[in-house]
Amino acid sequence: MILAMAMQAATAVPPRPRPRPAPAEETISYVVKPRDTLDRLSRSFLVPAQTWKKLLPLARIRDPHRLPIGRTLVIPRSWLRFTVEPAQLASYRGTIMVAIDGRAVPPAIGGTIGEGAQISTAANSFVTLILADRSKLVIPSQSKVTVRQLRRILLTGTMEYRVDVEAGRVETKVTPLPSPQDRYRIGTPISLTAVRGTEFRVGYDTGPRLAAAEVLSGTVAVSRPDGAAMQLVDHAYGATTDAGGVTTLAALLPAPDLLDPGKLQTADSVEFHVTPIEGAARYRVVLASDAGFVENLAEQIADGRDFALTDVPNGNLFIRVSAIGGNGLEGLAQAFSFTRRLASIHAEAKQEADGFRFRWFGAGGGKRRYRFQLMNGSLDSRAIVDEVGLTRDEVMLRNLPPGTYYWRVGLSQTDESGEAESWTNPEKLTITAPGKRGRSK
Repeated sequence: MILAMAMQAATAVPPRPRPRPAPAEETISYVVKPRDTLDRLSRSFLVPAQTWKKLLPLARIRDPHRLPIGRTLVIPRSWLRFTVEPAQLASYRGTIMVAIDGRAVPPAIGGTIGEGAQISTAANSFVTLILADRSKLVIPSQSKVTVRQLRRILLTGTMEYRVDVEAGRVETKVTPLPSPQDRYRIGTPISLTAVRGTEFRVGYDTGPRLAAAEVLSGTVAVSRPDGAAMQLVDHAYGATTDAGGVTTLAALLPAPDLLDPGKLQTADSVEFHVTPIEGAARYRVVLASDAGFVENLAEQIADGRDFALTDVPNGNLFIRVSAIGGNGLEGLAQAFSFTRRLASIHAEAKQEADGFRFRWFGAGGGKRRYRFQLMNGSLDSRAIVDEVGLTRDEVMLRNLPPGTYYWRVGLSQTDESGEAESWTNPEKLTITAPGKRGRSK
């Protein structure tokens, strides 16, 4: 119950006009429910510095005992209590650093990330966070991010998320926010991006002090850090904001294709070739073990269209490719599935006193058998030497007459995933007349 003296004081004052509310993004609207009282609301939902008396002008009433059901209270967010709902570190790869209150802590899959956490990623390193509402936040390579807010306001259940990109970029897929008062914001030193449920990227280049927002679905609002000069950016468009606060909109480049993306990847490095996109300055590929790109494995950005990624594990994997325009905006992306089964084979030929020794080596697991072929005159000719089912890693040939030959080595590798075959590129071997040494190229 509210103290009687307080009630008398409250009813003695004349009605006051409704105060001018704070900006919409700084207030919460609450509709009064049955059995609500100013005392209960203040005790349960206001921070200690605020009291029920502060709610009187917001409720526009004389008698604090008579709080009209259905009356809307517009309350400053700073008055309201909240709980922190930590994010979960769903995955990471490479070299990352997590700091809490300036103190480094070891990252742990499944561990919690709370407000104030700073996360940094080195080259070819990734972090994926899953927020309380199942929104996903990916921090790619060479980025530095501070988690500012992960909170739920007790009065309304409203979610407030705020992440600041100090360098690099973030990629996020936001679960649609159920309430118009929910906020999901990504800040940089010179911009603020706000959404309600969409997929987008935000980046900040510390060199030219240029912020970028790229919208992959839905619509985002881009503004200055204080919320001024807001512009809406729709799907397939991006916005760059310079140090002077000037925002420029541009269409995103379309998603490029890959040449033969589904081929079995058996070589030491995983290789892909991008089809050219007009207006592209660079291209970016990301490898992941899952179609949602939560478990990212590798990333590469190149000026050209050819990519080779090393240390890629075996399995059914996914690659995502996008083009980066001259304005710095990364375009739309598309993903492909492929199978990685390391079964590499390399070979060399050396002339010895009594002939030529052909040796081979490579990487991969399981049972490996080899096939050696030697053709005389041309690649299309029938093999004059064709040895199959070899388990050794060399062949010695003697008494080869002078001439031009082509040779290659095949590999058949069998493991629990099945069988993979690969060949070395054909090599040319020229054997000269007696007294001169042969050569292979």
